[in-house]
Amino acid sequence: MPDLVKWQREYKSKGLQVIGVTYPLVELAEAREFIKSINVNYPVALGEEQTKAMFDKGETLPVTVVIDKKGMVREVIQGIIFPEEFEEKVKPLLR
Repeated sequence: MPDLVKWQREYKSKGLQVIGVTYPLVELAEAREFIKSINVNYPVALGEEQTKAMFDKGETLPVTVVIDKKGMVREVIQGIIFPEEFEEKVKPLLR
């Protein structure tokens, strides 16, 4: 998540919008406490199994879904997104 916070800060002006989704489901108060503790600078929604299943049916967490400006899913990355993947799969989609 620290990389996501950094990328949101650095690339927001170029159109990047990170949206976090908690899964497995946690209590709202617990999610808020964690989000504040690491200074998350993007919205985070409470997710459910169906939320994850919309993009990925596997068991791997986290999952990063890259959606382009037209709303099309371009990539589903299982596991942590590494800086090299961000450079290759996300950055080219920014303005």
